[in-house]
Amino acid sequence: MSLTVTDLQKSYKEVQALGGLSFKLEPGSSIALLGPNGAGKSTAIKILTTLVRPDSGRIEWGGKDLLKDPPALRDLVGYVSQEIAMDKVLTAVEFMRFTAGLLHLKWRDHRERALALIDQLGLREAQDRRVGEYSGGMKRRLDLATALLHNPRVLILDEPTTGLDIEARELIWRLIEQFKRDGGAVILASHDFQEVQHLADHVLILEKGVVKQSDAPDQLKQALGRWIVRLSTHEFMDKAAVDAARAVFAEQPGYRVLEQETACLALACSSEADMGDIHRQVFAAATDAGLPVFSLNIQHPNLEDVYRFSLRGDA
Repeated sequence: MSLTVTDLQKSYKEVQALGGLSFKLEPGSSIALLGPNGAGKSTAIKILTTLVRPDSGRIEWGGKDLLKDPPALRDLVGYVSQEIAMDKVLTAVEFMRFTAGLLHLKWRDHRERALALIDQLGLREAQDRRVGEYSGGMKRRLDLATALLHNPRVLILDEPTTGLDIEARELIWRLIEQFKRDGGAVILASHDFQEVQHLADHVLILEKGVVKQSDAPDQLKQALGRWIVRLSTHEFMDKAAVDAARAVFAEQPGYRVLEQETACLALACSSEADMGDIHRQVFAAATDAGLPVFSLNIQHPNLEDVYRFSLRGDA
């Protein structure tokens, strides 16, 4: 069965937090929510975890609207919030038992799973230590274990690896990937573009509650262009320098002016030529027009480029 979210809308007085969020999430797949603060990511997560009621819309699983049955929606999802809230006095095992009680689960039926999750997340040797003695990475792993305790079908993650070292991050990534291989579905909110590229099959870029871009990561990058060129004619380009460079490349076949960035002009290029040829083309076009070239950077687009130019209306 798939999770189908249709036209979720939510406003707080005069402020629109969500303006019609829709997506479909299949078992074994993942979707990432990207956007600046205030884009609607947190509101969407709060609705999906029953913390907030939407003004309208549907959340369906197997054809049933779970907004009309909040306990069923809570059974369906596991949630790892951005903030870690744990009783520092309890041990990992005691905290798992405490979580089982909050979820109305019988400990005797879930103790074995809890211990297996603790082991899987590399916490066996520390399972009888107080959580207050744990590092940030250990607390995040325990937080993830509690979210998985009731065997959810959908895992919702809000900035799951913020502040973690590389080893802890990669361990959590592996667990998320295993969850997907086992048929689980994942909703990820993150500002880490590498994390989104690594984990997400589909990306939604939100701004002011509205979806600006929606597609697979590689498709979004291909739609932006084959190359992103950043040209600086001076160390610090003023408006006159930017306008001069913009005028030259607005007429250059195969190039699309994206937007002024700090001290450079960004261009999207659809050419199949290699990097060396692109470098020569841009350098020649600039010098032929009498523009000095202070710096010239050429690379394939990444998710950060897609994100940046989607919010500026260039993608």
